[in-house]
Amino acid sequence: MAFSGLVCTGLLMGLVACGGSQTPQASGPQPATAKEGEVADAGPEAAAAAAPPERPFAGSATEATQLISGVVDKYTDPVSKCVREYRARKNLPRQRVELSVGIDQDGRLLGVTLKGKPDPTLSSCVQDVLKGAMFPRSHAGVITVTKSYEEIVQ
Repeated sequence: MAFSGLVCTGLLMGLVACGGSQTPQASGPQPATAKEGEVADAGPEAAAAAAPPERPFAGSATEATQLISGVVDKYTDPVSKCVREYRARKNLPRQRVELSVGIDQDGRLLGVTLKGKPDPTLSSCVQDVLKGAMFPRSHAGVITVTKSYEEIVQ
């Protein structure tokens, strides 16, 4: 008889330990996780979507030069406006203007300089235009690209 009492006690303890009760599920509306008018944190996926796009990577100095040149070309109209303002200010209506654009290995704009005689106003204007550009990263160190701007006379 002692054996059957142990078996019953063991079964009873197993039943209690293995989930004799369940947590009741709440019915009705669930509490909001963010206050009205606030944006709830959507997790790492949303953070990745909100992050700025990654800069392209250039495998060589030649590729970096080509990519940088292409990025500068995307800003031709606003850069040309800076050049026209420079020409008007200096009274050089048809002067060929050569600008050097320096980009570091992390794709950051280091500066813009006018070949020949420096002009801080022109450099500042072009830097303002290019400051948000997505220049490539590379292992090539600092890359300098020179762009020429000429007025075409017909």
